[in-house]
Amino acid sequence: DETTDGFCPFHKNCLEGLASGPAIEKRWGAKAYDLPVDHPAWEMEGYYLAEALMSFILTLSPQKIILGGGVMKQTQIFSYIHQYVVEMLNGYVQKEEILHHIKDYIVYPKLGDNAGICGALALAMQARKNV
Repeated sequence: DETTDGFCPFHKNCLEGLASGPAIEKRWGAKAYDLPVDHPAWEMEGYYLAEALMSFILTLSPQKIILGGGVMKQTQIFSYIHQYVVEMLNGYVQKEEILHHIKDYIVYPKLGDNAGICGALALAMQARKNV
């Protein structure tokens, strides 16, 4: 059905197919930035992203998770991601950051749209020092 079909032409219901801007537009008939903050899309997208993050946490144990990109500019989605990650982990990971500071653990990049270019510059500077 339209609410669960993904946008990805290869996998249908992969993360990109379910939680990307084009997937939101296909599912709801409007671009993400045109949907109101209380639209049901945000809870659904938060759930999809939380499922992925739960897997990342269980397999990679990251120190912090930074989520950027166009969809993540809809900051109302973060409350759903935080809620569902905690619910899905259900206390399995006894990490202070997850149990008590989830809002500081899963965040939007402080540098916003400049995060990628600043990271690339930092890596280039580091590589230059090592030459």
